[in-house]
Amino acid sequence: MECFPIQKIEFTKAKLQGVAGNASIEISVVHFELSLDGYSETVDTFIRLDSVRIPVNPADLKGKQFTFPINPVFGYIEGSIYFFAAHNPVDVIKIVFGEIQIDSLPITLETNWILEYERTGFKNLRKTVVTSVEL
Repeated sequence: MECFPIQKIEFTKAKLQGVAGNASIEISVVHFELSLDGYSETVDTFIRLDSVRIPVNPADLKGKQFTFPINPVFGYIEGSIYFFAAHNPVDVIKIVFGEIQIDSLPITLETNWILEYERTGFKNLRKTVVTSVEL
């Protein structure tokens, strides 16, 4: 298995939707080229997180930190990133929100990408995702 070229991933923005206690977060990723063993594709994807047990009002999130168990423990976040025809699991361990800006709310997520699960050819990895939720 090879190391995933994480340096190619650029996170642009996040959207927070849903209701308090059952939110979803979608984190946009700039298109990138991904190759492995002679196969190559332009990846147009995002990280999708569902069943996030947090408030959705930005005022209730500013300066807050939330921790989560890993799948399959109750309270885990259902997360994935799609490439190579597979939804690759993304476990979120922690989410930290910053202070509200004019039109955004900074967000940092500690994640584990479980790339070996779908046999993509890439090793699992840890990644700190830093972006902002659009307000």
